[in-house]
Amino acid sequence: MMVRKFLASAAIAVLALSCSAKGEESISAADANAQTAGDLSLPQLSVEPLMADDATAAAAPAPRAPLMAALDLIGLAKPLDALHLNIYGYVEMGYLYDFTVPHNLGPAKVVSRDQILFPGDYKDSFLLDQVDLTIERAIDASKGFDIGFKVEGFFGTDAFYTHSNGILDQNDKEFPPGGGNNQLDLEQAYLTVGIPIGSGLTLTLGKFATYFGYETINPTTNSFYTHSYIFSFGIPFTQTGILGTYNITSNFALTAGVTRGFNQSTLDNNDVPDFFGEAVLTLGNLKITGNLGIGAEQTDDNKDYTILPEIIITDKFSDQLNVAADLLYGDTAHFNQWAGAAGYAQYIFNKNLALNVRGEVYYDGHGFTTGAAFFGISDITYFEGSIGLAVTPLPDNPWVSSLTIRPEVRVDTADHPNLEGHYTQLTAAVDAFWKF
Repeated sequence: MMVRKFLASAAIAVLALSCSAKGEESISAADANAQTAGDLSLPQLSVEPLMADDATAAAAPAPRAPLMAALDLIGLAKPLDALHLNIYGYVEMGYLYDFTVPHNLGPAKVVSRDQILFPGDYKDSFLLDQVDLTIERAIDASKGFDIGFKVEGFFGTDAFYTHSNGILDQNDKEFPPGGGNNQLDLEQAYLTVGIPIGSGLTLTLGKFATYFGYETINPTTNSFYTHSYIFSFGIPFTQTGILGTYNITSNFALTAGVTRGFNQSTLDNNDVPDFFGEAVLTLGNLKITGNLGIGAEQTDDNKDYTILPEIIITDKFSDQLNVAADLLYGDTAHFNQWAGAAGYAQYIFNKNLALNVRGEVYYDGHGFTTGAAFFGISDITYFEGSIGLAVTPLPDNPWVSSLTIRPEVRVDTADHPNLEGHYTQLTAAVDAFWKF
């Protein structure tokens, strides 16, 4: 009953926010990291595969990204083009100041604070969050049958939190077998297979960034430096398995398949496969995405299943105003339940400046996902509000057009003192990223 009331009130609040501001348009999982430089509209993952002919048509008027432009200067880009290969990446650095608990607590002392949500134990210090490099071959739809791939890795403080089970999963920041505060992660490594059946079937095989969630590991596709509770605690970061995507119509696509579980890769914590499904309906500027995961997620437990449904809604009201909403519910064996609702708004003033707003409520039954249970808290609800800017200083310079600086102010509250011992926490942060 409590969760149903929570979801109803949260949905009303999020939809009210969504009707008054901007959301981010969806892009494919294959090109989430390869947006047009300087674009302040921040897209979200979708199931639709990136085809080489589509990518060429969309990118033809735009200059090359800096890395490929540099390779072009020495004659290496055109041979890569002929193979439909693209090499690109980004770098992100940031700083967060905590007005409530302003002292840096030192590495590994705030184990319940996920740095993806906040820099946490790294606050009050400059961070090299991510240095990312991706090598990708897009599917060439003109061939009918074709094989592509994507390999993406990054180095930085975020890698400690995004490791999957079995791949570079160093879980100690300071002592062996840990990798230190800055670590390496292989975020994605998968094949894509285009099969000429009907309108085209695309298979994805390997490790990929999760389709769940409106926010992503990739900072360049998010509105804020800090993350939502839904992203940090409610969903997996990556999954490993086999998915098939089929466009039923031009505006309706389905994806379904099996994975090894949340954040599992070469190792599986219970050796039970999961089901994942996604449906995407596009009606003009309105996009509705439904995600569903079903499977055993707990270590050495192959009987208690988790059910994770999610709805993501994005709408583009104008060239300047967009909105989005993310509604999530999770249930593990009818004992541990969690639910979240987040609303996003973005207003683009011009090519140099955009305003971003986020509001969220997150319920954590039994303190299961946020670690509140370790402090004796049985149920806790978090509220969060963030406001920030996206500043692009040199949007017309082909080498640094994507350089974006994002200052933000964030207020968190909870109905238990689980915000580093407080009911309310006020923070300010700033990050900068550059796509190359």
